[in-house]
Amino acid sequence: MIYHPSDSMPQIVPAFLVESEQQFEKQLRAVEHDCSLIQIDILDGTLFPHTSWFDPIAIGQLKTSVEIELHLMVENPIPIIEAFQKHVPTLKRAIVSAEMHRPIGAVTSYIKDILGLEVGVAINPETPIKEIEEVLHTIDQLTVMGVHPGSMGQPFEGDAILDKIKLTKHHRPDLCIEIDGGVTEQLIPSLLQAGVDRIVSGSVLFKSSNPAATLKQLNQLI
Repeated sequence: MIYHPSDSMPQIVPAFLVESEQQFEKQLRAVEHDCSLIQIDILDGTLFPHTSWFDPIAIGQLKTSVEIELHLMVENPIPIIEAFQKHVPTLKRAIVSAEMHRPIGAVTSYIKDILGLEVGVAINPETPIKEIEEVLHTIDQLTVMGVHPGSMGQPFEGDAILDKIKLTKHHRPDLCIEIDGGVTEQLIPSLLQAGVDRIVSGSVLFKSSNPAATLKQLNQLI
């Protein structure tokens, strides 16, 4: 049975930050029946000093019913998004980094208006909301980073992140807010109270001995 949360219900989103196709498929098969959405982390070394495995042709051939969002921690996201759109039929959303050195409004409007995908923007812990004011009312999702991008298992950056979530909800109550990085079971109640809609979980899931059971546990918690 596939897990389908309602639109108004907070959602756990398994995050895939992998080094190989084998690792990706193993993680996918472990959780695909207990979630309706996964996030693929994409790093190519251009924006942050890390890389990850993300082959859209290979991912498309794995055939899964779960929807996919891309978290693009790269300088030039458009060609990657277009490749995924061509090969991965369940692609739903692309999230680009506020820290890239490209005009963010042009990038987000291309994703939304030309490619016809939902679009999100991710902001690092130290990046203030005012940095993305020009697109805050046109994007579908804001992804607030609880840690610095690039590697799993980092500690959560604290109350400043919760304050950022609350501030954004105050400015735009209808905006879907996702938290990504450093989330533990203990943090989830305060994140939900702050207004989070989607909770990205990477190391908590995939470093556990049974990712499917851990995901079920997190789904029950929310």
